[in-house]
Amino acid sequence: MEDIFLVAEEMPRFPGCEDESGDDMDKRRCSDKKLLAFIYNNIKYPSEAREKGTEGACVIQFVVEKDGSIADAKVVRDIGSQCGTEALRVVNLMKSEGIKWIPGKQGGRAVRVQFNLPIRFKVESAV
Repeated sequence: MEDIFLVAEEMPRFPGCEDESGDDMDKRRCSDKKLLAFIYNNIKYPSEAREKGTEGACVIQFVVEKDGSIADAKVVRDIGSQCGTEALRVVNLMKSEGIKWIPGKQGGRAVRVQFNLPIRFKVESAV
């Protein structure tokens, strides 16, 4: 098994911004927006968390493989009330839907990179 990088010269990016003009930072910002949109379009606030008013950030850790696929996703920080389970479900949805990230690169070649993704849960108050 090849080494997993914690930091790479080019970190992995969520897909959809390859044709974006501008520098790497512009592509990174675009990628981050698309990732957030994917998460928040697919996440369902657990009813237990809503009832208890559970808020905060769960962190899901996974590896972006050299081919851009997601592997070994796990909850490394859970705020409880089923939030960690739901955050993990959404990350695994990327894998089941075949979403491939732009892989991280080191020395110009694709490498395996560990990624920590915080997913924030906040109860929306009804006005």
